Amino acid sequence: MKIVSPSLFPKKFKLSTLFCGTLTGLITMTALPSIAEEVNTAVVAESDSTSYDSAFFEQYLPQNALEMISRLPGFSFDRGLDARGFGGNAGNVLIDGARPTSKSGGLEGALIRIPAAQVARIEIIRGGISSGEAAGQSIVANVIRHKDRTNGTWAMKFRQTSGTDILPNLEAAITTTLGQWDTSFDTDIGGRPEYRTAIIESKDAQGQHTDSVDEIFNNVDKWAFFNGEGSRPLADGKLTLNARLGGYSGHMDINRDTYNKDVDGSSPDEQWQLDYNEKSRVAELGIDWTKTFSQWKLRLIGLGLVKDIGTDSQSNDIDEDGVASNSRSLQDTFKTEFVGRTTLALVGGDSFKPEFGLEIAKNRLDSKLKSYEAGLLQASDSNDNVLVEEVRAELFATFSYQLDDKLSFSGGLTSEFSQIKVFAEEDNQQSFQFIKPRISSTYQINDDSLLTVELEHRVGQLDFNDFATSNEVSDGVTTTGNSNLMPDQTTEFAVTYDWSFSERGSLKVKAFYEWRKDILEQVVVSTDFDDDGEVVENYGLGNAGDAKYWGVITELNLPLDFVLPNGLIEIKHRYRDSEFYDSIINANRTINGYTPNFLTMELRQDLVEQKIAWGLEYWGSFTNTRYRVNEMETLSGNKRIRFFVETTRFFGLKAQLEVTHLNRGHYKRSRYFYVDNRIGASDGSQISRRLHKPEIKLSFFGIF
Repeated sequence: MKIVSPSLFPKKFKLSTLFCGTLTGLITMTALPSIAEEVNTAVVAESDSTSYDSAFFEQYLPQNALEMISRLPGFSFDRGLDARGFGGNAGNVLIDGARPTSKSGGLEGALIRIPAAQVARIEIIRGGISSGEAAGQSIVANVIRHKDRTNGTWAMKFRQTSGTDILPNLEAAITTTLGQWDTSFDTDIGGRPEYRTAIIESKDAQGQHTDSVDEIFNNVDKWAFFNGEGSRPLADGKLTLNARLGGYSGHMDINRDTYNKDVDGSSPDEQWQLDYNEKSRVAELGIDWTKTFSQWKLRLIGLGLVKDIGTDSQSNDIDEDGVASNSRSLQDTFKTEFVGRTTLALVGGDSFKPEFGLEIAKNRLDSKLKSYEAGLLQASDSNDNVLVEEVRAELFATFSYQLDDKLSFSGGLTSEFSQIKVFAEEDNQQSFQFIKPRISSTYQINDDSLLTVELEHRVGQLDFNDFATSNEVSDGVTTTGNSNLMPDQTTEFAVTYDWSFSERGSLKVKAFYEWRKDILEQVVVSTDFDDDGEVVENYGLGNAGDAKYWGVITELNLPLDFVLPNGLIEIKHRYRDSEFYDSIINANRTINGYTPNFLTMELRQDLVEQKIAWGLEYWGSFTNTRYRVNEMETLSGNKRIRFFVETTRFFGLKAQLEVTHLNRGHYKRSRYFYVDNRIGASDGSQISRRLHKPEIKLSFFGIF
């Protein structure tokens, strides 16, 4: 056993070792074995686990458990997914040995509402728990809380960007004991502004300039959410309740002045304005009962989620002859989800730990779309009004197995059965059955390096919104719903190498290759006839065929003490590529939805004695490409910088100032249009050059 005390480190080492900023976890878990052995401790490292006592974090004044997680050396926080159901959404953090039974708030929200003073310790476990709780994660953090304590935190944040008002944001959380209940409550009330300008230039098929647009984009998001959790003993087990209630509203204004020449500040030839409003309300309740008997743990989970979303989009246009026209689109979407899950896991024993379980979920979406022109209700198109119902069951068995001190295995087999009914202009019903195997192995090469090999088959989830027609008014694009969609499938093989070359220095390289089946791309969903009897093709999402996707992700954590005392730089680079046969152009191309090359870096220096920290975050330039049937779009951005400075010098509070887009954000969106489809002749182009000025956030944090 190796034992490490914070007192071993010189003061200049401490905060930069722990703080991983917004790019947490670039140090691998193999960093700890290289540290010298001592007896006095706040950190205890074992062959398969490491425990960080709360004393390890005290000097950094963390506000909540999430900030403590972000300061764990060698741990990369994974907040999990937001898919339907419960089993496939887990992140890599447990709370008192279990996943929180909440979805819409997420794992991040559950950690935020745990005050730092409530945390007794955080354990890092490698293959030491049942793989069901870990959801296939090879390394997980387990937050262990104190009982019978009352603690709270608060934060006050102010955000402003050029052209907007200052918007406040209040966050507060409290943990206390009420009778037999251990409870925690939190609230998050506030707003976030967004503002940008753009010059949009259009050209015809011959490349001749046709018009220029001066655009102003202004968006304000506001929200109010309330969360609560309570647990108590019940029937020789533990009962936990989670609840979430809240709402969101967004208001977006887009104003465009069009000139039949370059933008010169004179009166525009045409004007267009979009007023977009979105409101949503959510209510969620989770029930979790767990009982351990002998060497087995039984867990029963029930989860209910209701979400109501309404959008109102109105556009007004004044053409060059002064003629005004307007249109309006109203869409109401009501979603419900109910999940029941039971698991039985072997928690005793030494090397082999299996888990068995069953999950049943019922999901429903009811979407209604109404369109108006000049105040007159338009006739409904195909799939304007859609009702989607899904029943899905998963039967699974997972395991973790420690062969010896160096080699461990984990894996599982899941059988998924689902039925989706779509009630639209043409009703449709589909049934699916999938087998999803997973196997991984981790080998500890030496005290400083690990090698992990993984093979997994995944099945995607269909977005119910893709069954319904939707309008992108700002782009003038209508996407037709498709009731014949099938889930995409992915088989991934990955190899990951972790090397810790010093207490704070590490290198992690992951290479992966994926075989994808039935990928989702825009296709011709149906055809209609316009008023002149011409054929009109309707575009929507569809299963377009198979593809290959591969890449290398490199993460480097490099101490800079030799040039910058107590400095640390974190570097992450993603290289990705793909190949997909496009039947529209009869040639191979890349798939949608990723950036081929992307580099990020964060530099941070902590002046512990002065209680000040500062740093810079750098995002490299990027370009990604998307394809529609008759359009190709590229989005690119410049190299951008975020600056921050924080201090804990005054009144026991932490104050932080952040400036994003310090050097201004320049984005270029290029749309290239084609006659009929992308193999046809050019039908012109539209180039939008967007400008984001610096965004400022000032935050104050306190503990009570």
